[in-house]
Amino acid sequence: MENSRTPISSGEEDALNHIEQYRDAAGNDQSITQKDAITYLIEQDVEQTDARAHIKQLLLKGYLYEVDGELRIPPRP
Repeated sequence: MENSRTPISSGEEDALNHIEQYRDAAGNDQSITQKDAITYLIEQDVEQTDARAHIKQLLLKGYLYEVDGELRIPPRP
């Protein structure tokens, strides 16, 4: 299977890109929680309800996962 992940919407993809940028800027020594990610997305002009929905969908579709309250982003193909 070349790409077995469930497709994401353009809004979800934008949110994932923003979260990746936030993670990269934070560095390895700072964990990112859902609350941090939502706050960052709001700062990027994403409505709060949309930010929450995007993160929920990204978690459900496997583009994000959560370990001990910390969001992680698996490598993209």
